[in-house]
Amino acid sequence: MRRVLGRRLLGRRVLERLVQAALISLTVFAPSVMLAQCTDRGIALQILGSGGPFGDGRASSGYVLWVDGSSRILIDAGGGVFSRFHEAGASIEDLQLVALSHFHPDHAAELPALLWPRNGTLRIAGPTGNTGFPSLTEFLDGLVGPEGVFRVLAPRFQFQSSMIDTGAGVGEVLDESFLHVTALGVPHGDVPTLAYRVDYQGASFVFSSDQTGGNPAFVDFARGADVLVVHFAGAEYGTGPVAELHARPSVWGQIASQAEVGRLVLSHITVNQDLEANMEVLRDNYHGLLTLGQDLLCILP
Repeated sequence: MRRVLGRRLLGRRVLERLVQAALISLTVFAPSVMLAQCTDRGIALQILGSGGPFGDGRASSGYVLWVDGSSRILIDAGGGVFSRFHEAGASIEDLQLVALSHFHPDHAAELPALLWPRNGTLRIAGPTGNTGFPSLTEFLDGLVGPEGVFRVLAPRFQFQSSMIDTGAGVGEVLDESFLHVTALGVPHGDVPTLAYRVDYQGASFVFSSDQTGGNPAFVDFARGADVLVVHFAGAEYGTGPVAELHARPSVWGQIASQAEVGRLVLSHITVNQDLEANMEVLRDNYHGLLTLGQDLLCILP
């Protein structure tokens, strides 16, 4: 009898996991989600980098927002994003805004390579600093200023910088051509970090960046978004630096449910996590549309 019950329980778990995998697959390839093809009308999100700081075949964090067929906003520029940016057919000349969430290498390391072909002015947003991390101004000065490591870039263009205070609530980043971009400070250990929200003609995308989910204001910041992209690096029962700096799957599920988002997208995937188990925990707390991110995936609102 015990063997029969054990087999039944095992069979049920296997069936549940197969069904869950099928549902995830359906959401990934639903009409509003496609690979390497973005619409030339309205707004769309393309994931450039769906990975984290570890070399696992995915580029590190990076996202481009397309508006009427033009690449208008770049959010983060981690390792591998330069290549993915050009694979996607994006143009550095079309960018209205580069928005950096924080100054870890897997979010900002490839900015100089992306800027190398650019001339003229460029709007760039980023966080204030602290004793351990530079502010946006310090970062740019150290990188491409007259005495910076890539000072060769200094004469090529001018920055219009928007430095957002991570402790001051929602900050205005951009409001032009029907594009409205705001930012909110979120907890990521001692690293000053920003989440971003992009609104365009009734459609909205929110980018959590790396965070623990500990800022209650983030739920309102993400409320009603068509798409919420979260960084799914933390394990439910994990320990160590990664677990301490990133929200657990149950937290992301609760936030997405409370914010009543249209679709939850999982990105910043790391190799050292049990993805299947973490997604099961997430599904216990969130029952809406779910997409597992991958490089060059295009998502419509």
